[in-house]
Amino acid sequence: MDDVITRVVEIERQCSADVEQAERESARNIEIRRRLLEEEAARERERIRNAENAGVAEAVEEAKKLSGAASAAARTESDRLFEDPVLREAIRKEILAILLAGPDA
Repeated sequence: MDDVITRVVEIERQCSADVEQAERESARNIEIRRRLLEEEAARERERIRNAENAGVAEAVEEAKKLSGAASAAARTESDRLFEDPVLREAIRKEILAILLAGPDA
């Protein structure tokens, strides 16, 4: 009977050791997986940040191009108006008429 009890205790001890070993391995595997997921999340956040920055940079460049084009068009139109002799003469006549009319007109 003592042999049976000794054997049962020995089996329980071995099972307990096996369970503890399995728990340690599971904890280690969970920790490895957690680290891998954290690294993957960090890489994904960086990828998203880079994509957003690239999108913003592209939008800024596009806005600069549009602004430059609008500014150039406005300058060209302004230059054209001031170079138009007929328009310049009409403006001169209008200014003279205003000046000749005096402050009470």
